[in-house]
Amino acid sequence: MYLAKFFHRPPGDDDRELLLIPGGDHTVIGIYMDEGREQQRDNFLYEEFSDIVIAVYALHRHAAELTAAGYVETAHTRYTLRNLLPNPQPKPDWQKDLDELMLASLSAPLEEQARQLAALRGTPAEREPLYLWLAAHHSYVADEDNVRTIRLAEQGRDTIAARRAAKMPHYAWSIAESELEARTLEVLSWAHLRADNPQSALQVVEEAYKVAPSHDRGVQRATILRDHFPDRQEEAFDAAYKASRFGGYEEIVALPAYADYAARRRNMPKSDKGWRWSAKKPASEDDLGRTEAELGAKLPQDYRQFLATYGESELWVRLPEHSGELCFYRPSELATQRNNVFNFISLTEEDPDKVDAYFREEYGVAARDLVPVAEPAHQSRCVVINLGQGDRYGWCFHWDHDGPWELEQATPSFDIAMKALTSGIERRDTAILGFLGIYLD
Repeated sequence: MYLAKFFHRPPGDDDRELLLIPGGDHTVIGIYMDEGREQQRDNFLYEEFSDIVIAVYALHRHAAELTAAGYVETAHTRYTLRNLLPNPQPKPDWQKDLDELMLASLSAPLEEQARQLAALRGTPAEREPLYLWLAAHHSYVADEDNVRTIRLAEQGRDTIAARRAAKMPHYAWSIAESELEARTLEVLSWAHLRADNPQSALQVVEEAYKVAPSHDRGVQRATILRDHFPDRQEEAFDAAYKASRFGGYEEIVALPAYADYAARRRNMPKSDKGWRWSAKKPASEDDLGRTEAELGAKLPQDYRQFLATYGESELWVRLPEHSGELCFYRPSELATQRNNVFNFISLTEEDPDKVDAYFREEYGVAARDLVPVAEPAHQSRCVVINLGQGDRYGWCFHWDHDGPWELEQATPSFDIAMKALTSGIERRDTAILGFLGIYLD
């Protein structure tokens, strides 16, 4: 997490950023806004603290020093920003107060957090997802009314979704929307467990992990599986086998059944196919119809049948020393993913038609017709399917963020693309495994 405060003083040739990075050695950094300067200056401040309380105090002290020197805190929030000009605006008081609530959640007693939460009721801050997450988190930690905790977390989750759909902004300081959404879902998962509803707790934490994967969310999911879903215990073992060296899985790896699982993984014969499917989450006919309307195109029959059978599922790769997942998007995500990929490809070209022309010349498809259908976990690449009419309708390719103008592994249908992936895993093909983020020694 990065929490940034920006300060402007006319004429703007010496503007500053104070950046708090909580976690581990909590760090406060002072950065000059030197974009465009011929000579970049070193940071004017770098301090590390073992105690978050002292780190927050230091942030406050340095902010007060800048204010006393004639600086005004601005409304900017993006911590990578390096230029506040041409028209920096003062940060509204309610946003400053919400920032203070965030800092209090990191460093202040629950009573002080409660006081600040109460002070923000009736202000614009009360309707912001950041406030709702912090209120839900406080309610959970303080062991208040669990129904209220769930209500606040659900309200925060739904507010993020509604504003995203309406393309309306929300104030979350420097916290990425995906991280705020995932943290809100984490609290909701905890509250569902407290309400003795492990099914909802698991569903929510799996969504949190999908939105913003993290080690802690993986541990939370595995722990729920271990404690409440004996028929899915092997999924908890999968997670522990992959990430136990980072901590948090001690109770899982201590189970006798885990020792048996680990022995099977280590001694897996080369003839083992090395992959299997996760639980199926079939899409309904209504889901598929809405998706086709959003895309403005019919889905190829083989891919449509896959969604109706497997839906938002995962292809799990389990080898003796390596694990990986190919995560398939739910139908409602496809239009957004298509736009994301095309926009990324077009970043370096002002004329979108030139992008399409290049892809037609090189690959026989238009870039704007490529729809991502699945991505390897923690990798910036995906399987795309062409929905443009013509000879290559339904063809699939591999696309990578690091080579956005390139398509690889062309196959004439979704079914053939899946067969190429699974047979590649079985053969331990280095190109296929590399696409999935698995690199054999």
